[in-house]
Amino acid sequence: MGRNIIYKLLGALVILVAVVLWLLSIIVPDTFGFFNLAWAGLLLCGGLGLIVILQACFQPNATTMKKLKVWLGIGLLVCAVLCLVSALALDDSIVLPIIAIVIAVGIIITIFASAGKKWDEGDNHSIGYKNYHERKADEEKNNEQK
Repeated sequence: MGRNIIYKLLGALVILVAVVLWLLSIIVPDTFGFFNLAWAGLLLCGGLGLIVILQACFQPNATTMKKLKVWLGIGLLVCAVLCLVSALALDDSIVLPIIAIVIAVGIIITIFASAGKKWDEGDNHSIGYKNYHERKADEEKNNEQK
């Protein structure tokens, strides 16, 4: 089995739960009548966003991929906030501060997921690294000694 199977299964379960609850709201409106498309969007976007963020935090990927996955997850969580506002019919003045909080949390998660590394850190930061010109000079020096 692949290492992504847990995340794929969780994503499929989130989608299944949202669709089944939406279907139940149509079939049994007296019990599940509160569940509408806005709640389904909240469940889908929120669940998938959290899964993508967890995947970014706990899988050994390149730093750039981790940051990309975290920001994709944050984008899904922002969509979930918009669905929540629509589902609860909240005042519009509360939307932007909530989105700002979600983005700020995304910045913090990105820092923790990437462990503070830059995307371009490579061999040139290790001790004893020689650039092209230094390696070429050493090669010529070794050729002269032979």
